[in-house]
Amino acid sequence: MLRCCALIAALILVGLATVQAQADRRVALVIGNSEYREIPALKNPDKDAEDVSNTFRLAGFDVFVAKDLTKLQFEKEFRNYLA
Repeated sequence: MLRCCALIAALILVGLATVQAQADRRVALVIGNSEYREIPALKNPDKDAEDVSNTFRLAGFDVFVAKDLTKLQFEKEFRNYLA
């Protein structure tokens, strides 16, 4: 169930961010975090992030991958991604 949720979240994020990207360039930002304050550590986010990244690459996207980010690191990566 968590793996499915991670994939759905990645797809939603990509869909929203792609709207901001240039029309002729397809880009994807994939985040794989394994540790959260409220729940036990997830087992597969690294593999999930790689699987999602590879799928987007095969579809012609430029892919940016980040893993195990703090909130501040995520915000920085997201700003860089939109630039």
